[in-house]
Amino acid sequence: MPDTLSAWLTVLDQFERALDAADEHLDEQSFEAPDGPVPEELRERAEAVLARQQLMIGGLVTSRANVAREIAALRRVPTSTQNLPAYLDVEG
Repeated sequence: MPDTLSAWLTVLDQFERALDAADEHLDEQSFEAPDGPVPEELRERAEAVLARQQLMIGGLVTSRANVAREIAALRRVPTSTQNLPAYLDVEG
């Protein structure tokens, strides 16, 4: 097996393990980008990994926006130590 093919297999294995364990803690691993383009025999697999990564990134962007909205809503809640009734607009 040529070194380039072996290096690409290693990188794709790492990426797939990271995607499979997205909600788990993984030891941080560095990788070295293989020399040259993805070998043609691995192109379909690499494109599938890329598609999964893009889906995960999209989900993270959505989650981040939801958390930002929730934090903004929490910041609008008055922090009064007085014993007065408080009303919270949950619609706005």
